[in-house]
Amino acid sequence: MLCYLGNQHAILSALRDLIEQAEQSIVLQMYLFAANGDQTLLLPREGAFPYADTVADWLVEKKQRCPQLTVVVLLDTNTPANPQLTRRKGVLIRQRLQQAGVLVLSANLFDTEFDRRPRWLSAMNFHLHHQQVAESDWVEHQNRWQALHNVEDHRKNLIIDGGRAGLLTSHNLFDPAFDWHENMFWLGGKVAEQLWQQAMVAIRAALLLPQRLTETDRGLLSGLIADSVEPASAQRKEPISPSGRPIPNYPLPLPPVQPALTADPDCALLETRAIRGRIETLIRTAAIGDELLLATAYFSDLPMLSALESALSRGVRVRVLIDSLHALPLPTLPSWLTCSLVNHAVLCEAQSLQQRYRDLFQLRIHQSHAGAMMHLKSVARLGQRPLLIAGQANFTPNSFSGAYLETDIETHSSVVIAAYAAHFEQLWSLPESKPLLTPRGMLALLRIWLCSLLLWLFARAGLRP
Repeated sequence: MLCYLGNQHAILSALRDLIEQAEQSIVLQMYLFAANGDQTLLLPREGAFPYADTVADWLVEKKQRCPQLTVVVLLDTNTPANPQLTRRKGVLIRQRLQQAGVLVLSANLFDTEFDRRPRWLSAMNFHLHHQQVAESDWVEHQNRWQALHNVEDHRKNLIIDGGRAGLLTSHNLFDPAFDWHENMFWLGGKVAEQLWQQAMVAIRAALLLPQRLTETDRGLLSGLIADSVEPASAQRKEPISPSGRPIPNYPLPLPPVQPALTADPDCALLETRAIRGRIETLIRTAAIGDELLLATAYFSDLPMLSALESALSRGVRVRVLIDSLHALPLPTLPSWLTCSLVNHAVLCEAQSLQQRYRDLFQLRIHQSHAGAMMHLKSVARLGQRPLLIAGQANFTPNSFSGAYLETDIETHSSVVIAAYAAHFEQLWSLPESKPLLTPRGMLALLRIWLCSLLLWLFARAGLRP
């Protein structure tokens, strides 16, 4: 069972619904869980809705009402643990949760794909001597290390009661992202139970690292992993579904109709290294008359663009929607580098594709200067054999290689695919979504040359977007 949510208000409402419905346990895997200004690099955003504190409030209130319920939050170490290092000084989200009895863990990144050889820069060797780092400084050390190796736990999943129901989304619990264009899948049945098992593997790996846990806490987590209690999904026949109830004071409108659950017994969960192969198969099996709708904030994977070119040569229509990345709240220099370089190589090749396949290929860039990023990571094949793959993996080499830990789903559900296609068309038609133009003039060509040179230099240093 699953349904597609493409409205920001509905996504937040679904998070509340699932937390409220939990009876035995809640496990949240989240890349960024931070209030406005509670980051080391990212800047606060003026006027942002308190998204992180809103969800934290629900978790804390649930734990207070049901103290026997086990609540686990597993965070990538891009979410800081030391308030003295953040831009806004104060109690961090992870500290609020810990004080309320929520078990907060740092994700284990040592099984990701990276260069494990000793390096001249000491901070890059953290994986070789992390046992020597004090637990109080551990998060900051791993964060520095993961930035240098470009590895992440990029997952954004919420799952309850042994797999009774779950949420898989592109959306971070991060205040500046409150109005970003996102999608979410409400999951039930077999695929929700698979998501639970994936979370148990992540918790087991996290327990190999220094964590701020008592022996009682460790015992609770060991019991959760052992799965000695029959999953709630096996005890109940009726599936739960999102209610669509509004969130007080949320500044974006709720959709007039709440999507219903739909059945898809073949819905599959895709993890990390398996995602590239399934997307390549989706593209490779597209035939003349089919259309591919691809939406990804980041697109820097040239082999994937080559796969799209092969589809174009077979007569497949392709539309690609990416983001300008200006919505990322970064300081001036990191912002310029990100906006200029991350999607640069693909955009250069895409200009050529637009010239050669004028009737088949289009690429638009969602200009997010106003603050709302197009943050989907989804691709659908429309035609005789519709298929959708969507979730958390951007179209970047690290998202596909195993350097980032990701979760996607693959579904044949015509209802879900139609909902995504409608969402894609809505975003494609926004006035902020601009066609890719051919650069003209010496300044434009000089800028392209400079960006290409910088990308080459970064690649020589082992840094790839």
